[in-house]
Amino acid sequence: MDRIGQGSNGGHPLNSRRVVTIEAPAKINLGLEIIEKRPDGYHEIRTVMVMLQLSDTLRVYADGPPSGTDLPTIPAETNLVTAALAAFRQAVPGSPELGWTIAKRIPVAAGLGGASSNAAAALLAANELAGHALSRDAMYDLAGMLGSDITFFLEGPAAFACGRGTELESLPPVDQPVTLLLHGCTIAEKTLTLYSMITPDDMTDGSRSGRARRAVEDDSIPTSPDLANAFSRPLSILVPDVLELQKEISAIGIDRFGLSGAGPTHYVIGRDSCEALTAKTPKDRRFGPFTTISTRTRMTPLAVRSAITRA
Repeated sequence: MDRIGQGSNGGHPLNSRRVVTIEAPAKINLGLEIIEKRPDGYHEIRTVMVMLQLSDTLRVYADGPPSGTDLPTIPAETNLVTAALAAFRQAVPGSPELGWTIAKRIPVAAGLGGASSNAAAALLAANELAGHALSRDAMYDLAGMLGSDITFFLEGPAAFACGRGTELESLPPVDQPVTLLLHGCTIAEKTLTLYSMITPDDMTDGSRSGRARRAVEDDSIPTSPDLANAFSRPLSILVPDVLELQKEISAIGIDRFGLSGAGPTHYVIGRDSCEALTAKTPKDRRFGPFTTISTRTRMTPLAVRSAITRA
């Protein structure tokens, strides 16, 4: 899944002089509750989010051609990286157009926040190249306008989120192994579609996410009842394989298992749960149509990995 994107100039710009590299991590949701429909049309949510070591590598450069990267099924002009860089340039008049390339490892549209993480990394890189022209608060405001999860990736590595997902309270870093169970299906306009399928029966009062939050604060892992996700029922209608996976995981006796975001990726978290899953993982590393990836939670927030000047 490692993929080096090619810009419109045919590759990494050899004449770039200023290059910023950032590892843009995936995330999982330790439970996700939808409380109600808000007057502004968004949904009120409660969730605990934690970053993963699984990441994309984003390089943003100045003094080179202002090209972008095409990702699978996502053209450069509609990619969140392009949107983030354009929004930054509008917020900082006179800043240069920026080009970028990406090594893509986070599955696209999988509930792992890859696009939002990439956008947050793009904002950090642009601000680095602009000499930190925007304050932290201004960056958060810009992220919130671009998308709900982007603010989290500027905050991380663990946070409790409410409102439409942009109201964050930092939590202690989580240090646990994680096994992702990936499904390769494609759902058109996935998040919009799944939100449209939410009914009052899928809405809860926020108590589960409150318990998940307290578990993280106490350096423990929430159990599966508190890892429940409001999107599970509508997702199972669109992807019936989800129900079979849940049955298989339950039969193994794993009690730290959940759905990330709007899915379809599920995860197992914690040493005992991951070891139990590994012991039962088929030789082809598939549970039906689900494949597994082993990773860990991330202990540090998003940051510039390197900023160099090319000769």
